Amino acid sequence: AALLWNNGRPRSSTLVVHAFSTTSSSSSTIHSIDNIPCRETSIYISTLDQSITILEATLEGQDKLVDEVLMLDEERDEVNDNIVDNDPYGSVLWPAALTVSEHITRDSFLKSSDGDDNNHPPTLLELGTGTGLVALAASASNKYESILATDYETVPLKLLDAAYSLNQNDDNDIPTTTPIVTSLFDICNLSVPLPPADIVCAADILYEKSTGIALAKRCIEALERGSRVVIGCSPGRPGRPAFLEELKRLLNPRLKEVDFVDVEGSTCTGERNSLICGAGSSSISDEPEMLIVALMDLTPDVFNHPSLI
Repeated sequence: AALLWNNGRPRSSTLVVHAFSTTSSSSSTIHSIDNIPCRETSIYISTLDQSITILEATLEGQDKLVDEVLMLDEERDEVNDNIVDNDPYGSVLWPAALTVSEHITRDSFLKSSDGDDNNHPPTLLELGTGTGLVALAASASNKYESILATDYETVPLKLLDAAYSLNQNDDNDIPTTTPIVTSLFDICNLSVPLPPADIVCAADILYEKSTGIALAKRCIEALERGSRVVIGCSPGRPGRPAFLEELKRLLNPRLKEVDFVDVEGSTCTGERNSLICGAGSSSISDEPEMLIVALMDLTPDVFNHPSLI
């Protein structure tokens, strides 16, 4: 069922309040990924009762990515094709990734998301994977048949590929995680259809109005073909209003009340370039703090919701 609001209260039985989780950074372990210095960051996933290691660009690495974006922006007319390879936002972790990671690895979620006729585990498609925490958590749960993590730029995919290797248990000959396939995919290029999957998810990608509108269209595309859709969004994302407006427009008259539900999540820690995360942002803190994160969980039966009959 969809997560719906009625007089300020959630009307869905699928509302979940997430356990408070923490992150910690290791400044002693630095990797060079595509000539970008990156640090190992350990993220505790409460639904798995284990920590996942991701790779984030260090402050030096973020500065380098931001400088490249600024330089390319000045030369946009000449090197436009290279701009997407240097978008810095996907090089660091954002709060909604943790929220979505815990949501899609809950036993209750997985039991209601089995594949066709419950004959196989569900397949997962992640849009805008960034540092790859969601895909890595799904992989560690070992309860997905396949995982395809996508992004519209190459740096996040390289971070994820490297982090996946770091999380492997070399002492066990039996695979304990689901392999992750990575691929370039631009959700704004609507001429290219979504790759097939039982579950489609995205966390903290609503940075622009155009992306919000495109994601709404992708949600409808996924729902109409029978996929479940999970979207997470941290506070203050500028593309969220456009996403909701377009989603409601596309669903109308089938459903008018779709909205996010607030759940308890956690801030992220670690240094951020000021152009990546401005002063006063609620997403980052010196120590992990509780943060309200918006979550949306839609299933194809949203089109048959009783409120529309």
